[in-house]
Amino acid sequence: MVRLPAAGPADTVPASPTFAKDVLPIFQKSCQDCHRPGQMAPFSLLDYDSARPWVRSIREKVVTRYMPPWHLDRSIGEYEPDPSLTDTEIATIARWIDNGAPRGADSDAPKPRVFPADGTWRFGEEPDLIVTSPGVTVPANGPDLYPEPEAPTNLTEDRYIKWIQVLPGDPTVVHHTLVFAVQDKPSNGMLKIPGLGSLGAGSVRGLTRQENGVARIVTSMLTEYARGNDGDIFDTGQAKLLAAGSSLRWQFHYHPNGKTQLVDRTRVGIKFWPDGWQPRHLISTMALASPETLAIAPGDPASRSDSYFPLAAPARLVSYQPHMHYRGKRMVLEAILPTGQIEKLTDVNRFVWAWQITYPYKNRPAFPKGTVLHSIAYHDNSPGNKHNPDPTAFIGWGDRTVDEMNIGWLDFYYISDDEYALLQKEQAKHSADQR
Repeated sequence: MVRLPAAGPADTVPASPTFAKDVLPIFQKSCQDCHRPGQMAPFSLLDYDSARPWVRSIREKVVTRYMPPWHLDRSIGEYEPDPSLTDTEIATIARWIDNGAPRGADSDAPKPRVFPADGTWRFGEEPDLIVTSPGVTVPANGPDLYPEPEAPTNLTEDRYIKWIQVLPGDPTVVHHTLVFAVQDKPSNGMLKIPGLGSLGAGSVRGLTRQENGVARIVTSMLTEYARGNDGDIFDTGQAKLLAAGSSLRWQFHYHPNGKTQLVDRTRVGIKFWPDGWQPRHLISTMALASPETLAIAPGDPASRSDSYFPLAAPARLVSYQPHMHYRGKRMVLEAILPTGQIEKLTDVNRFVWAWQITYPYKNRPAFPKGTVLHSIAYHDNSPGNKHNPDPTAFIGWGDRTVDEMNIGWLDFYYISDDEYALLQKEQAKHSADQR
């Protein structure tokens, strides 16, 4: 039997928990977004009759913290939203199942959650712009596909994104997709930061491609669709930039569903801040990665590769998302301060390749100019990795799932020296108040 985590004071776990009173509220908070009809999970947790046949599986997945998917060291950092279960919640579910999984009184149950209809935009309003990917034929069977189709936005002026969401044409074949903004010249949308000058999305890290002899600039990774992540909404005063004349490029990973051939057309919906509005902070997404250091020897259970990014100005971090494939084991983000001090920010110590989880910081950490962000990836190429397709192979960087990557997707924004100094004063006061 799997050992339960410590549950805290004994009186916090009900002696005789029931589904209606004690377990259903936990499922509503942390499980039902996926575990309901029409979603990706294999069974529903909306009601007792749907959940009861699966209690043995529920116990194993919950106690091992495989579910809900939140695969990091919970003692490092705070995140919001955070769907993970407390030790007491885990112990409550386990005790309920060990006691025979009683239903309880329906009068004890909370009101059912109300969810938006499938295929709708989840941020409560219609997008201003919808861009649909060109159709991609996905056969019923065969190897995974990695096309990169592109479609114009038809924007005639620069606009700032309030929220962006991906709606896959068919979730049964879209394993994940990255969505990039592509343009023929750097955007003229710039932010003026006192003491720093102008910073635009393209100033962070641009990807260029040669197509028909013409250099094209991929200025920004806008969002990603994957299990556990389908879009982003930005706080007041913050945005991502989508430039006039831009197009969207999808980097798809399709997995044939084994049942039928289909043509997928995935939509991206974008809501803009009002015309003429200017953000205080321009959020950028970068791939903190090092393809040249990714060299995984046959049988290596803990191959390490390191990636670094020096901050050109004071900055705040918004979120971190590890991206690896079958052999991914662990990914760590730390900050190396100009003083040489090292601060560990996130440790995804139980990485699961099937989930691409974004971890948003509750209190966005701020760092001074010259801080180096350091992402450390660990891969398990040993026979002990049950997902490993070939432990005898030498593995390097590649798009296929049987290849590997070591990307730490990082959302951040630069701030002024004055704003950083103010944040430092606020932090010092908070620390003093805690003492």
